[in-house]
Amino acid sequence: MTAGQPAALPPRSRLEERLRSLTLPRGITLWSILRVLAAAAATLLIFAILLQLLGSDFGTAFNAVTDSAFGNSFNFGQTLMMASILMCTGLAAAIPFRAQLWNVGGEGQMWFGAFVTIGIALNLPKGWPTALTIAVIVIGAMVAGAVWGLIPGIMKATVNANEVITSLMMTFIAIELGTWAIDGIWPQGASNETESVPVLMPNIWEGTLVTWGLPLAVIAVVVGWAIMNRTKLGFEIKAVGLNNRAAEMNGMSTAKVAIVTFALGGAFAGLAGSIFILGINSALPAGFQLNNFGYLGIAVALVARLNPVWIIPSAILFAGLRVGSDGLQASTGLSTTVGQILIGLFVILLLAFRLIRFSYPEAAR
Repeated sequence: MTAGQPAALPPRSRLEERLRSLTLPRGITLWSILRVLAAAAATLLIFAILLQLLGSDFGTAFNAVTDSAFGNSFNFGQTLMMASILMCTGLAAAIPFRAQLWNVGGEGQMWFGAFVTIGIALNLPKGWPTALTIAVIVIGAMVAGAVWGLIPGIMKATVNANEVITSLMMTFIAIELGTWAIDGIWPQGASNETESVPVLMPNIWEGTLVTWGLPLAVIAVVVGWAIMNRTKLGFEIKAVGLNNRAAEMNGMSTAKVAIVTFALGGAFAGLAGSIFILGINSALPAGFQLNNFGYLGIAVALVARLNPVWIIPSAILFAGLRVGSDGLQASTGLSTTVGQILIGLFVILLLAFRLIRFSYPEAAR
């Protein structure tokens, strides 16, 4: 090996080569599925050790998580509604990420969408048809989220401001706006949340809390898939993500891609905010940020390999873990934060097993 020449990679075994060649639909290989299973097994092993140190039984905790998330139709409905929000925040991360633009502000874009949802719902004229009212509110929330996402997108496109910093700062501002709405603009008084909205999304599954928010989220995923795979914009997003200089040489505008992808991501996050208010909670409660839907959406997108098709099962997986962790306290006495530890541990091990990988434009230069 001469100086400056990269070291040769270790040879792969025949079994690994064979597993890599077995490609399932949408480019997922059997090898990647086995690595997911290995990461899940390692997560459960470490989690079992942690529970043992805390004096709890792994079997009891595991049953509590699965029963709380999937044990009956009502619990499964809760998981699906949580997944509907994560589908939207997953899209908010996945689309800009495909262009090597790091939108970590989905939390703030969702907050601002929820803020605008409350404002529109409380000020619309009474007497409108329910469907029209909901449509106006949802569209308004998506526009609000898009505007909130536009700001870091425009700053990236014009002055090359770091989008991680700007989107995070926008998140802090959005959370403070939400807190102001709870404490000063539309306080409920009886509890620490805003006034309840006068209209809600209709229920679509009797005996559960599943509302029209779920099909809206699925439609959003389909729209995200269509944009990325059936439009010129989607091709440009992928091209810029692969090599922005080559994309510019072929007449593509990286500035336009930055602005549009952040606006699209913000619109999907704004939809998540409207689903939370109109489809789940009816008001904006204090501590909404503690649910971390926006940040958890990043994990959903990464596990889905930024592919909209796989965002749905990824969202259901993380929603199951999030909802299931609420059952830990009743069954084992453990705090629900243990469930958050489980989620974080799983994502870290997915990184360790190279299921989640990043490539940076700077490295190509």
